[in-house]
Amino acid sequence: MNRLVIIGILLLWGIGINGQILPPKLLCVSNDTLTWENPINTCGAFNAYLIWSSENANGPYALLATITNPNQTSFFHNNAGIGTWHYYMEVDANCSGEPRLQSDTLDRRNAEPPQFRYVTVENGQVQLSWNPSPSVEVVGYVISRNTNMGTSIIDTVFNELAYLDLAARPNEGKETYFVVAIDACGNASLTAPLHETIFLETSALDSCQHTIMLSWNLYQNWGNGIGAQTVMVSEDGGPFNVVANLSGTADSYAFDQARGEVLYCFRVIAEEQGTGIISQSNDACTSISVVDPVEYLNLLNASVTPNNEVALSWQINPNAELSKAILTIQTGGSSSTQEVWMGQMLSAENTFTDSQTDPGTGFATYTIEAEDLCGEITRSKAVQTIFLEVNAAEASTNQLIWTPYQNGLKQSIEYEVYRLVDGVETLLSTVPENILSMNDKVDLAGAVNLEACYVIMAKATLQLPDGSLQTVVSRSNTVCVAPIAPFYIPNAFAPNGNNQIFRPELAFGMLEEYQMDIFDRWGGHLFTSKDIEVGWNGQNKGQMLSPGVYLYVIKWRQTNGQPQETSGGVVLMR
Repeated sequence: MNRLVIIGILLLWGIGINGQILPPKLLCVSNDTLTWENPINTCGAFNAYLIWSSENANGPYALLATITNPNQTSFFHNNAGIGTWHYYMEVDANCSGEPRLQSDTLDRRNAEPPQFRYVTVENGQVQLSWNPSPSVEVVGYVISRNTNMGTSIIDTVFNELAYLDLAARPNEGKETYFVVAIDACGNASLTAPLHETIFLETSALDSCQHTIMLSWNLYQNWGNGIGAQTVMVSEDGGPFNVVANLSGTADSYAFDQARGEVLYCFRVIAEEQGTGIISQSNDACTSISVVDPVEYLNLLNASVTPNNEVALSWQINPNAELSKAILTIQTGGSSSTQEVWMGQMLSAENTFTDSQTDPGTGFATYTIEAEDLCGEITRSKAVQTIFLEVNAAEASTNQLIWTPYQNGLKQSIEYEVYRLVDGVETLLSTVPENILSMNDKVDLAGAVNLEACYVIMAKATLQLPDGSLQTVVSRSNTVCVAPIAPFYIPNAFAPNGNNQIFRPELAFGMLEEYQMDIFDRWGGHLFTSKDIEVGWNGQNKGQMLSPGVYLYVIKWRQTNGQPQETSGGVVLMR
């Protein structure tokens, strides 16, 4: 243990040392000259300074010199040769029975160099820290830094094991440092292995990659090597957060989460294996102009308008940078495309009207394909319109059948069936999604327009990719049909009586087609009429026929109806 340390401990314990003979403070050995500071002893008269030497640190030590001048502070060891000598000193004083304390033992060698703990960058400045030299004669440390002119001394510190270099520029390149220990004679130790800051650089790649490349120099000369490295990032001046944990050999990293118009600052932290000591790089900041991609593309709905067009609504992130957005329409066996975006500003929800497709001829299936400026293509899920067909049946009954509403985002659905008469919309029924048809018994008594029009409304709940729910209503094409009106056909007529003409009567509505043919009972053709208002008067070629049963065949088609036909017999009476 250092003898001066022992003395200090004794003082702390309250043990007096007045009876002990203090040694000189041996400061250093330079060019075979020993230098010391003289002590103050009050226990008795001074006789001499005793210098002991040995070529082995563990002795034995022999008396080298006796110096009787109490003011002398140095001694030259003549003929020391090239061996490694070790020295300590004592004071010979007239202090009867008191022990002589020994000074520290020094040798001819230069002091041991200190060991760097780290150099690191903090707030744009370089901080250095080192462990003390194990040599007791060390009184200070000389700090040097590499410059454009070579290695230059930047400072000398005493009683310090750390240094803040205010003149360093770690943001412009790596800074390299050396530290040597010095004793009171100015003897310098060997240079400790250099340590240098981690210099981090960034380079932005193509804006389509959304990537910022980082590169740095590996920390050098830790005794245990680099155990691990951490990459941290700050956005727009916010706190730094870890984005990657890397091995001790990594010297680059690709940050692939970059967004446009964001200032990113990066920092790399290296940790020595097994010690927890770290070194931090400079903060390297940059921003990147990236192409904002399509983050989501949802075709929400396709609905037939009263004008017989198809209205579409679709979602996209408004910041998406597009080169084009194309609508694909499948109808029957054919396919066509239309542009749904022509460079206008995007909204969270956008609309488009398809006026080229006729929804009255069948259902149409739609998808949207968006391409960003980097050529990345995103496709929506498909949406299919509802196609409604209505047929007039017997007894004023209309038969409705429709295709299902299809939506790739659909979670649930129900259908509402509406009838429109004279512009009045009436809800007939609400049916689940597995029901795609129904019959409607029509009572048109008092109606101005004998047509009944129908439309199907699909109410669907959508689940969007972000988990949210949205309700849409899709309307089918509108179909109008006149119900089949009863035909009243008399079973007898009397040309000379009250009922002189044989013809049927239509209960209501209009006829698009009509033909009535009369035959005798042998099949001979007697009469034809293509106008329901023109009946048969019982004659053939101007001659009244004999009473009896004659046959008729009547064919007709109502407006928007199906062709009908009936036949039977009528009695001609006098």
